[in-house]
Amino acid sequence: MKTLVLFFVISFSYQSFAQERLLLHIGNNGEQEAIPLKKGQRAQDVIENLEHAKAALTTKKYPLVDTLRYWTTDYQLTTSFSFAHQDVAMQWYVSASNGKVKEFWWRKLSSETLARKATIRAWMVNPNVASRPANVQTRYLGYYKDTSDEDGLKTPFKPAAGDQWFYNGNPADSSTWNFDPLGTEVQTWRPGTGLQVTLDTNVWQGIKLEDWGGSMDVLLGQPFGFTLSNDSRKTDTPIPGKDSVMLMYTIPQNNPAPYHSYKYYENGRLDFTPPTDGGWWLRGDFDWGMYVVIEYVEIPHPRHFLGNYGTTLNPGPRKICGTIYDDNPGGGPSPFTAYLFYRFGGMAKHDSVQMISAGSEYCAEIPRAHVGDTVYWYINITDVNGYKTILPTRFYKIFQKTQDRLFIYNNTQYGLSNGALIYTSSSAKYDRWSTPNEGTSELADLLALYDKVIVADGLFPSHNVYPSLNAWLAMGTAAAKKSLFYSSQDYGCYIQEKCADTTFPVGSFEEKYLGISTLGPQDQGPTNRPVKIIPQADTVTNYLIKYNADSSTTLWHYPSFELAFSAYPDFITPTASAKPLFKNTTGESVYGVRNSGVAFNAVFLAFDAGALQFRSDTSLHNSGYTTITDPKYRWIADVKSLSNSFFDEVTDVKQSGENIPLIYSLSQNYPNPFNPATTINYEIPSREQVQIVLYNALGQRVATVVNEQKEAGAHTATFNAHTLASGLYFCEMRAGNFVNVKKMILMK
Repeated sequence: MKTLVLFFVISFSYQSFAQERLLLHIGNNGEQEAIPLKKGQRAQDVIENLEHAKAALTTKKYPLVDTLRYWTTDYQLTTSFSFAHQDVAMQWYVSASNGKVKEFWWRKLSSETLARKATIRAWMVNPNVASRPANVQTRYLGYYKDTSDEDGLKTPFKPAAGDQWFYNGNPADSSTWNFDPLGTEVQTWRPGTGLQVTLDTNVWQGIKLEDWGGSMDVLLGQPFGFTLSNDSRKTDTPIPGKDSVMLMYTIPQNNPAPYHSYKYYENGRLDFTPPTDGGWWLRGDFDWGMYVVIEYVEIPHPRHFLGNYGTTLNPGPRKICGTIYDDNPGGGPSPFTAYLFYRFGGMAKHDSVQMISAGSEYCAEIPRAHVGDTVYWYINITDVNGYKTILPTRFYKIFQKTQDRLFIYNNTQYGLSNGALIYTSSSAKYDRWSTPNEGTSELADLLALYDKVIVADGLFPSHNVYPSLNAWLAMGTAAAKKSLFYSSQDYGCYIQEKCADTTFPVGSFEEKYLGISTLGPQDQGPTNRPVKIIPQADTVTNYLIKYNADSSTTLWHYPSFELAFSAYPDFITPTASAKPLFKNTTGESVYGVRNSGVAFNAVFLAFDAGALQFRSDTSLHNSGYTTITDPKYRWIADVKSLSNSFFDEVTDVKQSGENIPLIYSLSQNYPNPFNPATTINYEIPSREQVQIVLYNALGQRVATVVNEQKEAGAHTATFNAHTLASGLYFCEMRAGNFVNVKKMILMK
């Protein structure tokens, strides 16, 4: 099973000196380096001397030994990298202190190109760029749409007007990959337009930002960067259909994350005719040869990297550890002290304990707390010169069960409170747990406290919770059933790296408990407009059918502008014991199922339950789908969440009148085709004489499946056709004035 690692500790090879000006670039181990600039020293001279020294020593076959790498071949030194018309290079850095970015430098290699113009823009970069998985160096991200773009709407930058949605053509759409790497454009330096420059060949070029309309202030730890866009067009070349190309100075890399280089491919990277993967790509296998000059307004204080300390079930002593460095003015290590301050929720003041070092790791222990306590803590670091770094106060909770339902939020897009709003309508009936914050190491002990659990993967799963859920469901008994409500839009992409369709073996977690025989075809429905989903008659979904009828609306799945979800619902083939809860408009394909056994109840949705909404079909006149104009529009959390409906039913089946079906229904048999046994599910809203009869293609009655009085509710009938020949049959149900017929295929 594939596990996406979504969080990384970021480390940078900073060097901070007494001089305030430093030259930043990405070194040959893929990490950021800082080179001090003496008073009056030009950045261009330092860059050219550095690059000339590398080239000269390489030419003489004497390897240059620096602190990072031996240079032994021309390929290790540099390589040309093409940027066709409207392609963009993006390089990002991180500030080691509060300061100002003063200059930006680059070099164009080729003298044979027609590309002469480029545009520079400055960005406060999306922090997600720092947490790309270390084992993946190239990956497709996405693009924006702009109707004025000459190449099929795609553009690297969010347009000032028009479609603001960031698109991702990769089926494995997730918070890991689907994000705009640029973040926010610097508003104090030529926002929206940038600066167009004329490209020279084989020389280092640079600009001073303050000479061109503003400044760029950065804060400690803030990612920032620049884009350099090839401004040539197809019409700029005398050869029809041939792109103008600029070749940039680049360094091939084979280093771990974080990766600092991204490229926008206007005409696609791997698929060119027609391009289907045009857009932003992570290029961890190269670093663009760019430099920036930064001026720190204060000497960097001690730096630190802390682990994640979220909610825990264990009230015992907890060790807090952090990796701490001190970039003092002398440039070398110097002693410093670190104290851990802590207090429990009821305490007025913090206690403190000195942290003990083991190399660069410092640890101290917070004493035992009590179940239900909130523990507040921070770290105070002081170096030999008296410079202090005081971390913001953090806290963690000692988990306490207060409700009989548990909400597990297994997604990184929103915080736990917003997740609870989306999936439970912020119901007070649930205790809460966030896997991105609290992890999964205590998940088995947590699940053992509950019989009713909802897991919301959102647009993409964050952690591998499936083995724990499987073991938990296996603990159920007839007297104490386990009930699971599970919404996982990209479950298939999580367990299959390429989002491959999957048939699950008998006895697997998916087949036995979730009621899934096959997952796929996947990614059904467009990502930029609503997809209609038809709820099937069931005690869980009847309220949706009733609301649609009462309000003259229909139910849609849509990544609405409020939630910024992605629309990649999957089709599934239910097992014989599972009942469809949601289908597509033709009724031929299933989006969600309900499955039950002697010791469990389960609902599985192969779409994001939080992205459901009610709207009238007349609202679909809005072709852009960026604004909802339908006055009948309502978000599902405003009406009632599906998880609440499910758990309300399983809490007390006999007393809840909502559990009585509102309409008659006959579901399609499963499996179909079948050999020789199949299951038929049906529902009746009142006590009735029910008759279910099978006819062959000639209209002759061949079997009676049901012919008796049945109580109101959901029922299941099993039919074995071992005495019948292969062929087409018709299943007819009669109850009161209700008559319905389904086609069945027996295939021996």
